[in-house]
Amino acid sequence: MKHWLLLSLWLPLCALDLSIQSGKEDKKPYSILHLSDANDFTCLPIRNDYNEIIRIECDIPKTSTSKFSPIHNAHFTVEHKASASSYKIFITPKTKIALYADSFDLRKVPQIYVSSLKPTKRWSVIGYSDTIPLIGSGEANPNALNLPIPSAKETYPYVGGLDLKGNPIKMNRIQDVNDYMELKKAYMNEDYAKTLSLAKQTLDKYPNTIFKNELLLYQIRALHFMDKNEQLIPLAKQFIRQYSGDQAIAEVLAYTGDAYSKIGQIGESDYFYKRLFSEYSDTDFAMKGMFLKAQQLEVTGNPKPASKLYRQVLETTKDVDLASSSAFRLANIEIGLGRLENAKTYIDQIARANPGYFTKVREKSLSMIDTYTENKDPKTAAKITLCLLDKSLPKSDEHQSLLKNLGLLYASAGEKEKALTRFDEYLKLYPNAAGAPEVKHAKDGLFFETSEPKGSEGLKKYNDLIDQYGNDSVGQQALYKKAQLLLKEEKYQEVLDIESDLYRLNTKDFPDVNTIISKSAIELTKQKLKVLKCAEAMTLHKMYRIKLLPQWDGLTFNCALRMGNFPVAKKIATPHLKASTIAERQLWLSRLAKMHLHLGEYKETIRAGDEAVTLLEAQKNPSLNEVYRTLFDAAERLGDDLKMIDYIKGCESSFGTNFADIERYTKMVSVGLKRKDEVIVQNYANRVVTLQNRTKTYTQSPFIEFTLAQSFINQEKNNDALQVLKTLNARNLTAEKRARQQYLIGSLAMKLGKKAEAKVAFTTSIKADAKSAWGKLAKDALGLL
Repeated sequence: MKHWLLLSLWLPLCALDLSIQSGKEDKKPYSILHLSDANDFTCLPIRNDYNEIIRIECDIPKTSTSKFSPIHNAHFTVEHKASASSYKIFITPKTKIALYADSFDLRKVPQIYVSSLKPTKRWSVIGYSDTIPLIGSGEANPNALNLPIPSAKETYPYVGGLDLKGNPIKMNRIQDVNDYMELKKAYMNEDYAKTLSLAKQTLDKYPNTIFKNELLLYQIRALHFMDKNEQLIPLAKQFIRQYSGDQAIAEVLAYTGDAYSKIGQIGESDYFYKRLFSEYSDTDFAMKGMFLKAQQLEVTGNPKPASKLYRQVLETTKDVDLASSSAFRLANIEIGLGRLENAKTYIDQIARANPGYFTKVREKSLSMIDTYTENKDPKTAAKITLCLLDKSLPKSDEHQSLLKNLGLLYASAGEKEKALTRFDEYLKLYPNAAGAPEVKHAKDGLFFETSEPKGSEGLKKYNDLIDQYGNDSVGQQALYKKAQLLLKEEKYQEVLDIESDLYRLNTKDFPDVNTIISKSAIELTKQKLKVLKCAEAMTLHKMYRIKLLPQWDGLTFNCALRMGNFPVAKKIATPHLKASTIAERQLWLSRLAKMHLHLGEYKETIRAGDEAVTLLEAQKNPSLNEVYRTLFDAAERLGDDLKMIDYIKGCESSFGTNFADIERYTKMVSVGLKRKDEVIVQNYANRVVTLQNRTKTYTQSPFIEFTLAQSFINQEKNNDALQVLKTLNARNLTAEKRARQQYLIGSLAMKLGKKAEAKVAFTTSIKADAKSAWGKLAKDALGLL
């Protein structure tokens, strides 16, 4: 257990002293607050319903009057409150805390006892995260006797040498050594039954032996490897209770947790594993315990958390066998989940670092070989087979079988030289074996064809062979060669046209059929992307799970976006956000912002777009200024007026007054109305009017004219408002809108003293829609005239 301590704060507050120390125990931080005063004072813990301290209040004598600012650290906050009659200090926990009264001065008091909370001159508060540091955390038994412990000053007892239990060593106690050494020898030879028997006999003959803890430990070890879990548990508990300071405690905790898990008591198992991982995390057996815990999870049908623990062991332990066991377990889990490619990573690690391990799990290794052989991966199967072969006895049945299979696997993998070497070795060692004819045939098959026909000549030959021999070995070989030739001549669609026939080929004979199909699909996808046939390209992309090189990402992204395949678009864009060049990051941030906008992820749109704008300000790239429009649209959907105002300025500086932004200007008019900002309303309404007049397109009428006129009216610019409303005379309006327009013209004409014009306008409003509110208002106004 490692400690470090740092004095972090000391405050002399008149008679009261306050100091805070911080430190670490087992890499976990803690803090200690010391309070001392010349006079006795009381600190009381305030607890919640779960007996947890939620506040500590200390009542200090009024002689302490100093004030200080609140003190904060990771574990608690210290504050004070002074009044005319009292001076209090409050400690509020941020983690767990404990309160102790320092009631004894061992320099002056000869005995100590358990002290209840009462006034004393010194108090300590410890803040910690999980386990209380420096001292034991066991609670006192309320039914026990509270007897004083003498502590006489300057007494130095001497008892001589002690054994591991703390008892004096008697030199005549050595007759048990031979039995102990014989026991260790049996254990090293993995004779666990003998180990168990010798341990019991030695303890019976020498009950006071100095090796008692070791004998108990070897019993626990033997029972663990014999899988006698119910017998192991009581011995393990005895060891933990009697030898809590023994260096083998971590090992015993690991075996105890494993034993409980194997008898189905998972709660008890988790308790011992938790102790192991928290108290002995830096030991080798913490890794062993983690491995055993992972086994428990795997057996109980929890492969995901089991894999996590296996990986942690694999990445942390220095024990090669334990690492190999973890890697092998991980490989099996991945195979069980159908992820054979992932499993290969762990198989490669074992093959490189500890190839002999496959022999220790021979049956499972053979099963793994069969799995990879059946799943068209003879290279991986060959790798495991080679490891087993190297540890097998020459001339044995196992050696013969492995050597033959290794040659066949190399042949299936297309590794002709390696296959030839193994076939020759087999025929030399076992020329008359039952497997010799199969090996000879496979050796001949390596040289099936030295030169392959090309072009139309080759295709004709292969087609003739397919027609003649159909689905036998010759026809299958011809079909395979035809697919290879089509791929070579870039006739990718024709390869995919015979895809179903290729999948019917014998996978042992033709291991790379999938590669031919996938390469054809990839190249055909590229062709479709080049000519912007997005639907076909994305269909191929999805069907064959295609991954192209980064230079194709732009075309693929645009097609995915066009086809609404946003998950693919996002997956393509993400790696480019960490590109080394500003230009590439600008481009992909702009694309990502547009994608988020399509998905309705407006906050993400603004985050990506703002980053793109920052980069554009550092390095200009006018072709990407479209990002301002994307940002404006996202801000508008979020209802963020300030950002809309900011981004529309970017649009204006990038594109001027552009018809593409006419709807954005209209939305800015709405922002002005919302904010009651006539400048914004008139500015963007005038832009819309200008663009409509320029293009003879009046998509925003009559809303924009009514709004602009009202803004002028609000500022008493009645003549300007009148002129704007008159422009609607040339527009096709609904009856209700026409009634409104004419009423407003009449109202403004009256204000300007143009009664004749007003009368005409009111009359026109009534004719347009007499039943509308505007028509009725016009009728009333006409009556006043």
